[in-house]
Parts: sequence; C-alpha cells; structure tokens
Amino acid sequence: MGRPLGQHFLRPAAVERLLRAILPRPDEDFLEIGPGAGALTLPLAGRARRVVAVELDARLADDLERRAPANVRIHRGDALAVDLAGLLPAGGRVVGNLPYYVSSPLLRRLLDLHGRARDLHVMVQDEVARRVASPPGSKEYGILSVLYALWADVTIPLRFGPGSFRPPPRVSSAVLRVRFLPHPRAEVEDPAGFERLLQAAFARRRRTLENNLREAAPGLARRLPELGIDGARRAETLSVVEFARLAAAEGGA
Repeated sequence: MGRPLGQHFLRPAAVERLLRAILPRPDEDFLEIGPGAGALTLPLAGRARRVVAVELDARLADDLERRAPANVRIHRGDALAVDLAGLLPAGGRVVGNLPYYVSSPLLRRLLDLHGRARDLHVMVQDEVARRVASPPGSKEYGILSVLYALWADVTIPLRFGPGSFRPPPRVSSAVLRVRFLPHPRAEVEDPAGFERLLQAAFARRRRTLENNLREAAPGLARRLPELGIDGARRAETLSVVEFARLAAAEGGA
C-alpha cells in the first residue's frame, strides 16, 4: 500500500507500545485522527467500546471500512474542518498518528476539545512534541506551549525512531500525552484576545517582551512595570499565569 497524503504507518510492535501507553478500557469511546491503514484502529477497537476514525483519504477509508468490526465508524473528511466535538461523546478520548505536514494546526484544533475530551495521545514529530510540552524558559517554548499549559498537563511518554514506521520518515517521532484539567490554570475571559496577545509577544523571539508589545499593544507595553513584569524579559520566560495577567490588563484597559 502506498503512502497517501504524506502518512507514515506504525509497525505492529510500535502499535503495542502505543496501546500500553494509552491503556484503553472496554467502556471507553475513542476519536482517532488519521487512521490510515488501521494499524492502531483495529487493535484499539478490540479493547474499547467504540472508535470513530476520521480519514481524509477515500481509498484508505474504503479499505478500512471493509475490514473494521462493528464498533468502528469511519468518518470521511478533513480533521481540520469536520466537527470533531460532534464525533466524540463527552468524556471520550482522542488518539492519532497526525500527518506531519498539518500537525501544528491539528494540535491547535484538538485543544478546542478541552471541555469534551478526557485526554489526547497523538503521534507527532519529536520537535513538535517538545515544543508543546516545553516549560517556560526553554528555547522550544512558544504559543502552543502556553495554550496547552492553560488547559492541560502535557508529557511525552514515548519516542519512536524512523524504523517504527513504514515507510521510515526522515525524523524521529514522539507521543504527546495531554490530560485535560477540569478548569484552566488561569482565568482567560477573551480566548481570541489571549491568542492575539501571544502572537504579539512571540512575534520576534529575540526581542524583549516590551519591544514586541510596543508595536501591537503600546498601552500594555507601558503598563508592564505596574503589572510586576519586567519588560526586558523575553516572551519565552513568562508562565501561562503571567500571560493571563497581561491579557486581563489589556482587556480592562
């Protein structure tokens, strides 16, 4: 079978490692992103109550549908566009081997399931996993790091070399484990405004926070001292709580 849409399919031994990390139970419902040839879908279906798999490639979807058991539903569509929340029962879980070329926008979209999904276990490039899971002060820390820190505990339980896939990719991969919190770590009244603030703060990573905000939010840049935040710091050093404080100040300005 070929490799449509840039997908790399997990080998059986790697699937077993992934399943041990996920620990599916017979009473659980799963939403799978990018099932491909069904390497994870079929064994997962044998251990879970129900699996809904979103597949963009029509040929792969047709083939998997012919082989899938009754508790698997194949939804044909683009995971960047379909109603993911509508496909996942409340308290359900999300898994997937995300296509590398859309992993970042997919991760951003999956974050919107924070009020519905219990957790995520998704395979991405190792560098993407590090970026999402990184703490303040690290060079990988960025917008996705802050957004995920707001809503979840994020870890990297597994890493896979190129030989765990067919065909082997040119990069190493990792599993992101995202366990959603019942409440955000900080109060954010305007999520869209919060993201705009992050985009401004991280616009030029080598510049100070004050210099970056001076262009997009000059009033907020002037208020940094009264908010107890040193404008000479870089955005990568601020915690999610500090960013929420900035967003609240900007919204109340």
